[in-house]
Amino acid sequence: MGHRRTDSNRRYTCAHLICAYLLTKHINRAVVTAGDIAQFHHLSWASSRSISAMLDFLYTNRIRETRFGFYIMGTAPFKKTDYPHRYTIELIDEARGML
Repeated sequence: MGHRRTDSNRRYTCAHLICAYLLTKHINRAVVTAGDIAQFHHLSWASSRSISAMLDFLYTNRIRETRFGFYIMGTAPFKKTDYPHRYTIELIDEARGML
Protein backbone atom coordinates (compact mmCIF):
# COMPACT_ATOMS: atom_id res chain seq x y z
CA MET A 1 0.00 0.00 0.00
CA GLY A 2 2.95 2.30 -0.42
CA HIS A 3 4.24 2.08 3.15
CA ARG A 4 7.47 0.59 4.35
CA ARG A 5 7.32 -2.33 6.76
CA THR A 6 7.14 -1.44 10.46
CA ASP A 7 9.05 -3.66 12.90
CA SER A 8 7.38 -5.10 16.01
CA ASN A 9 8.98 -2.68 18.52
CA ARG A 10 7.78 0.28 16.50
CA ARG A 11 4.29 -1.27 16.31
CA TYR A 12 4.07 -1.33 20.10
CA THR A 13 5.30 2.26 20.29
CA CYS A 14 2.68 3.32 17.75
CA ALA A 15 0.00 1.31 19.59
CA HIS A 16 0.89 3.12 22.80
CA LEU A 17 0.56 6.50 21.04
CA ILE A 18 -2.87 5.55 19.73
CA CYS A 19 -4.09 4.31 23.12
CA ALA A 20 -2.69 7.41 24.80
CA TYR A 21 -4.57 9.56 22.29
CA LEU A 22 -7.88 7.85 23.06
CA LEU A 23 -7.37 7.65 26.82
CA THR A 24 -6.22 11.27 27.16
CA LYS A 25 -9.29 12.46 25.27
CA HIS A 26 -11.49 10.14 27.41
CA ILE A 27 -13.04 8.42 24.42
CA ASN A 28 -13.48 4.74 23.58
CA ARG A 29 -14.00 5.08 19.84
CA ALA A 30 -12.69 7.59 17.33
CA VAL A 31 -12.42 8.16 13.61
CA VAL A 32 -8.88 9.46 13.14
CA THR A 33 -6.02 9.68 10.72
CA ALA A 34 -2.42 8.80 11.51
CA GLY A 35 -1.67 12.50 11.10
CA ASP A 36 -4.19 13.37 13.83
CA ILE A 37 -2.39 11.09 16.26
CA ALA A 38 1.06 12.38 15.31
CA GLN A 39 -0.10 15.98 15.60
CA PHE A 40 -1.67 15.33 19.02
CA HIS A 41 1.69 14.03 20.30
CA HIS A 42 3.66 16.79 18.49
CA LEU A 43 5.48 14.28 16.28
CA SER A 44 6.94 14.69 12.81
CA TRP A 45 5.32 13.83 9.50
CA ALA A 46 7.60 10.77 9.27
CA SER A 47 6.09 9.47 12.50
CA SER A 48 2.62 9.66 11.01
CA ARG A 49 3.83 7.37 8.21
CA SER A 50 4.95 4.79 10.79
CA ILE A 51 1.61 5.04 12.58
CA SER A 52 -0.22 4.66 9.28
CA ALA A 53 1.87 1.63 8.32
CA MET A 54 1.07 -0.02 11.64
CA LEU A 55 -2.64 0.72 11.30
CA ASP A 56 -2.62 -0.71 7.78
CA PHE A 57 -0.87 -3.85 9.07
CA LEU A 58 -3.44 -4.38 11.82
CA TYR A 59 -6.41 -3.69 9.54
CA THR A 60 -5.19 -5.80 6.63
CA ASN A 61 -4.47 -8.79 8.88
CA ARG A 62 -7.63 -8.29 10.99
CA ILE A 63 -5.61 -8.33 14.20
CA ARG A 64 -7.57 -7.80 17.40
CA GLU A 65 -5.28 -8.55 20.30
CA THR A 66 -5.15 -7.06 23.78
CA ARG A 67 -1.40 -6.47 23.48
CA PHE A 68 -2.12 -3.57 21.11
CA GLY A 69 -4.96 -2.20 23.26
CA PHE A 70 -7.37 -1.36 20.43
CA TYR A 71 -8.78 -2.72 17.24
CA ILE A 72 -9.73 -1.18 13.93
CA MET A 73 -13.42 -1.41 13.14
CA GLY A 74 -13.09 -0.04 9.63
CA THR A 75 -11.57 2.49 7.28
CA ALA A 76 -12.84 5.23 5.01
CA PRO A 77 -11.09 7.30 2.37
CA PHE A 78 -10.09 10.77 3.51
CA LYS A 79 -10.57 12.23 0.05
CA LYS A 80 -11.93 10.84 -3.20
CA THR A 81 -9.26 8.16 -3.43
CA ASP A 82 -9.32 4.45 -2.82
CA TYR A 83 -6.60 4.54 -0.20
CA PRO A 84 -8.00 4.43 3.37
CA HIS A 85 -6.76 7.34 5.44
CA ARG A 86 -9.34 7.49 8.24
CA TYR A 87 -9.56 4.64 10.69
CA THR A 88 -12.39 3.85 13.07
CA ILE A 89 -10.54 2.73 16.19
CA GLU A 90 -12.01 1.33 19.39
CA LEU A 91 -10.26 0.60 22.66
CA ILE A 92 -10.29 -2.93 24.01
CA ASP A 93 -11.48 -2.95 27.62
CA GLU A 94 -8.12 -4.21 28.95
CA ALA A 95 -6.36 -1.18 27.41
CA ARG A 96 -7.66 1.25 29.98
CA GLY A 97 -4.80 0.32 32.32
CA MET A 98 -2.06 0.87 29.72
CA LEU A 99 -1.24 4.47 30.64
